[in-house]
Amino acid sequence: MKKPPLKIDQGKKLPQFDMPVDFLVYDDITANILRYYTAFPCKIDACVLCYVERGSLKASVNLWDFEVKAHDFAIVLAGSFFQIHEVSDDLKVGFCGFSSSFLKRINYWKLMSGIIPEVVKKPFFTLPTEMGEIYANMFSMLTSASIMPKIFMSEGIAKSIMGMIVESLGNALKEGVIASERHSSRELQVAGEFMQLAYSNYREEHKITFYANEANLTLSHFCNVINNATGMTPQEIIKNLIIMDAKSQLKGTSDSVAKIAGSLGFGTATTFNRYFKTYTGMTPLEYRAS
Repeated sequence: MKKPPLKIDQGKKLPQFDMPVDFLVYDDITANILRYYTAFPCKIDACVLCYVERGSLKASVNLWDFEVKAHDFAIVLAGSFFQIHEVSDDLKVGFCGFSSSFLKRINYWKLMSGIIPEVVKKPFFTLPTEMGEIYANMFSMLTSASIMPKIFMSEGIAKSIMGMIVESLGNALKEGVIASERHSSRELQVAGEFMQLAYSNYREEHKITFYANEANLTLSHFCNVINNATGMTPQEIIKNLIIMDAKSQLKGTSDSVAKIAGSLGFGTATTFNRYFKTYTGMTPLEYRAS
């Protein structure tokens, strides 16, 4: 059974990334395809789960830099900002992606909650070879099955596939098959709920007191819980989202600095300029021109 080709419109820039259908899977993503994402950060509206069968790549997720190698399983949460810096020529990746509209129809954050703190801290897991081969075979099988989408690509099947991958990774963490830091169930719950709120509200709500109040915790206790679960303070997480969104808009659109500032919840362009320069070392216009 011949697998379908993956089509990329090479004439388009890709500042935003979503799936054209609810569920998309392919078992042979190469370096040439991923190099389209090296120009500047792009916002990932979909949720992307992928296994690196061979090769390596260096990338940033929400301003944090990582190197992903063969036998790593990577997860890019919906709403993240993503940029690839370097890709090896021999790269081969299998992936499945779930569109933003699909995620809105399922209980996405609850489904992901058990591994969100792990993924926020480091968005990939290094797998034993035999476990990785199972995912590689699964992506190959699903790619072949995708030629009959009405039979094998229904919403229920897509949700089951996401659940199976996430739960199997969670089980591997619990069993010590892949490395993990131990957290209390309450820490996991609070961190998962915070990430959901952060991805949805960072443009309007910059103050951490909003998120602490939503969690019904004192500010100091809330900050300690998030730091323990993710290795980052809530302030760092919100700041990362704002800066990556700003970078994506500055490079991916022709919008004025004032318009971008307003979209990110800043009252004036001057306030935004100061904020952006504090964390990047350059003004928005200097970054756009770089």
